[in-house]
Amino acid sequence: MEVKEALMDDLVYKKPRKGAALEESSDSPLPTLASLQEKQRSELIEMAQVRYGIKGSAVQINLTPLQIHSAMNEGQIFKALLGAPEAERADQVLYALAKGELSADMANQILASLALLGKFKKIKIEP
Repeated sequence: MEVKEALMDDLVYKKPRKGAALEESSDSPLPTLASLQEKQRSELIEMAQVRYGIKGSAVQINLTPLQIHSAMNEGQIFKALLGAPEAERADQVLYALAKGELSADMANQILASLALLGKFKKIKIEP
């Protein structure tokens, strides 16, 4: 019996003590939701700026000109997007974001709505 107990005491994995875990977590705090959202916004804006040549090298852009600006609400932006070819709509939103004409939150919301609309169009309803 003593041999079995000795082997059980020599486990490779040992659960850390609560005091040690608290010390490690205080050294590297987790980011807040607000900081993660801000990082996502800035990365989305930077990606759009690089894609459309606003930041980095020059790029030729052939989009139907739309008058999207920051004072517009989501409905007004969708109305303006109806004037663009369907294949360009997401690019129009990203381009407006890259130029600073849309906030990252609004652009993200519109892009998500465009993606949902695209999925609805693919659904076939049989009578």
